[in-house]
Amino acid sequence: MLIAFSIVIFLIPFSQSQATELQSNSITSASVTDFFPNYQKTTISINGFNVSMAIASTDEQRIRGLSGLEKMNENEGMIFLFDEPSKQGFWMNKMNFPIDIIWLDSNSKVVHIEKKLEPCKIFLACPVYNPQVDSLYVIELRSGFTDDHSIKNGMIINFDLSGNN
Repeated sequence: MLIAFSIVIFLIPFSQSQATELQSNSITSASVTDFFPNYQKTTISINGFNVSMAIASTDEQRIRGLSGLEKMNENEGMIFLFDEPSKQGFWMNKMNFPIDIIWLDSNSKVVHIEKKLEPCKIFLACPVYNPQVDSLYVIELRSGFTDDHSIKNGMIINFDLSGNN
């Protein structure tokens, strides 16, 4: 019994360190000069407001997300592209500021919104947020964006990913 307990205690820091390594690779200077300089970008108009989006299309980029970034402006965000629709879960681990998260289906229709999500204080007590229906795209924006720009479930957010920068 004591051996099993020791193994569990050993594994938790090990998995945390692996996640930290994935999330910390070259992200600390991203906010200093350019918003995610090594990511492809696109601009999305959301209710007439243009937002520069870093595109997270690889597993590493999706795992890292916005974690480690010090701040984000209102006209910046991240769009996560997935290979097939599913109930994508997101958490606020290693985040430094609150955000809003919008889930979109394959037709770019808003299917779920989480607002003003605060960063996790404790790794083991970090909730996962996910929609009740499948989504293909997920957008992360600064906290309050969805209220400030009247984003609602059912609305369409049009974007074109064919001409990425």
